[in-house]
Amino acid sequence: MKWSSRPRSSGVRRLAVIVTAAVLGVSAVTASVAVDHTQAIAQQQVATARTAKSAADAAQLTVTVSPDNGGILAPGQDLTVQVAVTNDTATPFVAGTIDLWMDKTPIDSRKSLATWLGSTDAVPGAQTIGRAPLGGLEPGSTSVVRVTVPAASVPITARTTQGVFGIGTTVSIGSATKVSGRSTISWNAGAEITRSNVTVVMPITAPATAAGLIPAADLAAFTAPNGVLTRQVDGLIGHPSVAIGIDPMILASIRVLGTAAPASATQWMLSLSQLPNDVFSLGYGDADLSGQFQSGLNAPLAPTALGYAMDPANFQTEPAPVGEPTGTATTEPGDATPTPTPTPTTPTGPVLPTLDQLTAWPYSLHGIAWPAENAVRSSDLGSLVANGFHTPILSGDNTNAADLATTPDSVLPISGGKALVADSGISTALRAAATATDDTGWNAAMSQVNAQLGLVSEDGGGQRSLTVTLGRSWPSSGTQLERTLRAIQTSPWTNAVSLPRVLASAPTPGLTFTSRSESQARLTGIKGLLDTETRINDFATILDDPATMTGQNRAQLLTLLAVSWTEPRNDWSNAVSNNLQSSFKILNSVRILPTENVNLVSAQGSIPFSVNNGLPNEAVTVVLSASPSNSRLEIDEDATKRIQPNSRATVLVPVKAKLGNGQVILTLQLLSPTGVKIGTPTAVTVDVHADWEGIGALIVGILLVLLFGFGIVRNILRRRRENSAAGREGDAGATESAPDGNSPDGAARTGDPLAGDATAGAEQHSDDTKEPSV
Repeated sequence: MKWSSRPRSSGVRRLAVIVTAAVLGVSAVTASVAVDHTQAIAQQQVATARTAKSAADAAQLTVTVSPDNGGILAPGQDLTVQVAVTNDTATPFVAGTIDLWMDKTPIDSRKSLATWLGSTDAVPGAQTIGRAPLGGLEPGSTSVVRVTVPAASVPITARTTQGVFGIGTTVSIGSATKVSGRSTISWNAGAEITRSNVTVVMPITAPATAAGLIPAADLAAFTAPNGVLTRQVDGLIGHPSVAIGIDPMILASIRVLGTAAPASATQWMLSLSQLPNDVFSLGYGDADLSGQFQSGLNAPLAPTALGYAMDPANFQTEPAPVGEPTGTATTEPGDATPTPTPTPTTPTGPVLPTLDQLTAWPYSLHGIAWPAENAVRSSDLGSLVANGFHTPILSGDNTNAADLATTPDSVLPISGGKALVADSGISTALRAAATATDDTGWNAAMSQVNAQLGLVSEDGGGQRSLTVTLGRSWPSSGTQLERTLRAIQTSPWTNAVSLPRVLASAPTPGLTFTSRSESQARLTGIKGLLDTETRINDFATILDDPATMTGQNRAQLLTLLAVSWTEPRNDWSNAVSNNLQSSFKILNSVRILPTENVNLVSAQGSIPFSVNNGLPNEAVTVVLSASPSNSRLEIDEDATKRIQPNSRATVLVPVKAKLGNGQVILTLQLLSPTGVKIGTPTAVTVDVHADWEGIGALIVGILLVLLFGFGIVRNILRRRRENSAAGREGDAGATESAPDGNSPDGAARTGDPLAGDATAGAEQHSDDTKEPSV
């Protein structure tokens, strides 16, 4: 059977049927042994059609063959098959015919089934059991035609034992274009059947994200009446044997919002808690365990802090513990000392939940790990057991199950525990059914599920205990989960049992582990994310609370490691690239701004440098360290500065210049208070002119000495001139008025020359006291 990868909605299908009915004048065709009338209609359509498309164009048509009831057919039932033909070309196809045929030889093994479904060769002895007309196909359209074969015309109706038979269709358009599709029917004759014990393991996960937490708007959409998370929980109702793996990231995303969480999300979590199923924990974000081990980690990563996403205003205030005793005291009978009565204190503010409280759930199963499929190495098993995961769920492709003659049981003993090996073929088909968007796709997928279960029942190995897993990535649409679970658990070839019961079954001899590994491209991406996280952790030491950055980065990293990212439809490489670019932007947000060359003309001083903090919501504390290239400069100490969010600040670096002139290359490096280097170092040229200050001081000193010296000399000369003038005036006055001999002065002059000198000295002293001070 060939699959069409393009989803078709039920509305498109109904429209295609209506168009076909309008063209053909019939809404459904019942095929019978007498097909002459149908052939006549088809021949008339071909005769009036345009030129037929070539055989090369037939490769652009896809045909899906979908028997009703998941391919299960019992005696007395009509065989009804839906045939969907899709035109993926850019040109129209004319009308044609659909022939339905059956291979009456039963398929005897699962290997033969896979070969038969994948073949396009003609089947010798195939019997045509029905025919129907096909209307024209416009580009991009799909036509769905129902072909019904009466029970009496089914070739195997007399068979009394079960069996799996191939059916197929041949679509003929014109004389050259033919394309075919295949499927199977599982004949249930009503005889006793060996049933397999089957447990289904299903993840509760959200669509792939790199955000670390699911935003409130997405939570509201995911938990809406037809949201992806709602469909998962609703589909589990009534199926208690299904084991559930829960991604704790979903729980944390709801709880960090507190009272701001969408009401639908809170109700969804309540509905999940009311399910009676066995529950185990996936890793946070459903992070890929094998990818982590193969990237060099010894233990899987876990979230470190989610406080960055919590708003205290969204959490209720709780009263503080009992406070200090007050002055009021009570005395018990017989007590000598009164007992103080404690008084409750006022509320201390909102109490935020802890990380453990955000991710907690009452899990009933422990020690279960679910690594990515077909990507586990032998050494990974030891790492899983060493970290407490004694029961890993492995894909059958990670074993030799496909090489065994019969389908093995699920249990595989490993060192230190037991692995559960999921049946790859049945799991793949069941996932296609659960995510189908229409009835045609669902029946096509379930026909493969039932065919494989029927062949397991026939292979002679006795009752099997099988594990079947659903996919880790859920589509945005599709409502077939509950229908799919009901179909496999009520299949004629299964007993629905719990995971612990399957785990308790005996292993199949010969089943062995086959070592696989992640792709090199994926491991390279994971290692890049891990290296960047180390740099982010170092960078965050400049923050007041590094956990606000490191916690968010770790959460984002874990969601990027989700197993769902391995799905081809999810562009993991682009998500990793976007994350790395955001991280590099953070790492470059705090830096030293470019500085022009600096001229230093003093023996010591402080050189200013601008540091930018580009973080929008976080203040940082940085240390600026400077290292000179030679001994002309000496750095006294590093400079520490606190810089507010989204701003810049000037940091002064104290320096001392030593004797000598020349250039010094100053290497600048930002550090955190703990000594971690922040960003890359930068350099600035400093022109040192340390002797200019000494020369300038000498010149100023000389000028000052000359200035004061000149003033002193000038004052001395002026005094001398004034003294000389005063002496001449005194001599002239003595000559003009001779003293009387009887006067004291005259006696002094005539009788005692020394007396006259003394008088003159007294007069000189009097003159000196009248000079201004300088």
